[in-house]
Amino acid sequence: MNARGISRIAGVAVVLGACRGGNTVADPSAGAPHMRPAAQGEASALYFTMQNPDSLPMVLYGVEIDVAGASSFHNSMDHNGMATMAKVDSVVVPAHGSVAFAERGLHVMATDLHTAINVGDTIVARILIRPARVDTLRAAIRE
Repeated sequence: MNARGISRIAGVAVVLGACRGGNTVADPSAGAPHMRPAAQGEASALYFTMQNPDSLPMVLYGVEIDVAGASSFHNSMDHNGMATMAKVDSVVVPAHGSVAFAERGLHVMATDLHTAINVGDTIVARILIRPARVDTLRAAIRE
């Protein structure tokens, strides 16, 4: 367990970061994290809401998921009726704002799953935040 502490949000434990650049700031939080079930070797997506009550924007630049060979930010779009998806290098959460990672929009792709993830399981994800912070969240697997 991360020493920064655990908080319950929407029934899912979320570890909240407490410092940025050596200064104490308000704790951002990731709300209602969840993924869909998937078989070993397949892909799934992580959905959550990242809130930033701080007066400075947060830059999310990476994500690591314990059961995935690779994970990255993606955005789903509709171009003339054709669904497409593109990788996103970083995501800015505005000061006093939030960003939703949701179906048919911005989300985290988890590929090459090391193990099947089934309804009722929980995964651990680490959100990498500039300049030098990591927030850890637990996401429930649900339909």
